Amino acid sequence: MNQLTSEQLVFLKEQKIALKYVFNANGLKKEEYREIMRDLNMIIAYNVTPCKAYGHSLRTRSGHCCQCDTSKIAFQSRADADGVTYLAGSLTGELIKIGYTKAVEIRSESLNRTKYANYSDWEILFAIESKFAGKIENLVNTELNKYFISNNYEHDNHNQQAYETFKCSYEKGKQMILEICQTNNLDFKIIKEKKTYNYNFKNLIKKIEH
Repeated sequence: MNQLTSEQLVFLKEQKIALKYVFNANGLKKEEYREIMRDLNMIIAYNVTPCKAYGHSLRTRSGHCCQCDTSKIAFQSRADADGVTYLAGSLTGELIKIGYTKAVEIRSESLNRTKYANYSDWEILFAIESKFAGKIENLVNTELNKYFISNNYEHDNHNQQAYETFKCSYEKGKQMILEICQTNNLDFKIIKEKKTYNYNFKNLIKKIEH
């Protein structure tokens, strides 16, 4: 099984977990997928060893069955809540990425090493520190959804999908981060702001299929 089942999709929706935080751990040991998931900021793994109680195959990054005990999801989410919301750009792909991390100083290296979205020239352009960093990232990604572009890429021989890439300008993404913080009264501190016009790509709204 390589895809999420309908039951798993319903569970994830009920728990309000976006698919961008779900990792395909097929063929990986717990120690292996934990490291990769931490690197990619993933929360839930599927295609894992079924739990002994009910045979569930969704686990948290720590290896706990989240279907048996949903409190494990809340614990993982709290652990990921504070940190840094960042905006990265790829000149080759002419797109930006909005993400969340605990260690922004090594994030661009990680994105380039893993060739996130099939590009290896990512640069962190803008970053804010906040105890609401995880929430800010989610809200910004939602607001920029009309510019969303999906890219598949390989990470450690596993096919993954990029859910945080957008065909819009650096300025558009930066202003959206600031607007979300101000509108929702979320405290933040700017820790990086690159002055450049090179990443002000065209804002391309995705076509809606009927």
